[in-house]
Parts: sequence; C-alpha cells; structure tokens
Amino acid sequence: MAGKLAEPKIITDLNQKVVCLLPTGFYFNDERWEIIWEQYEKKGDTLSMADLKELFPDEATVQNPAIDNGDTFNKCR
Repeated sequence: MAGKLAEPKIITDLNQKVVCLLPTGFYFNDERWEIIWEQYEKKGDTLSMADLKELFPDEATVQNPAIDNGDTFNKCR
C-alpha cells in the first residue's frame, strides 16, 4: 500500500523495538519500506530523523519537519 501517511507511523521489529518514526505526510511505499529495513539492519539501532534525511533527501517531511511547540497535543488534555 503506497501513499502519504495521514498520521505518524511507528515501525517496530519483531521484538517491539522501534525501527523508526515516520512523520505525517511521509510518502510510504514498498521500496521505501525496504530501504528503511536495510538501513536499520546495517545500523543495528533505531533510525533517527538524521538517518531519514540521508535516506530520503527529496522527502520534505523529513528535510523540513514541523517545529513541535506543544500545540498539537494540547487539544488532547
């Protein structure tokens, strides 16, 4: 299934360890899924936003992430 994510997506491995967190609007498809898993296996640890910036240089959602000023989650309180 390909398309832009409507909400953040947490990818975990079989042991429930976080592989990475993808932001809302990130274009996600099978090819990108493979790229993420290859890098995770190579690094042996959770991928950071810096890792995602290197992997996806043309992806605006990781190159220019929104600044979290807390307003997003204030509505939930």
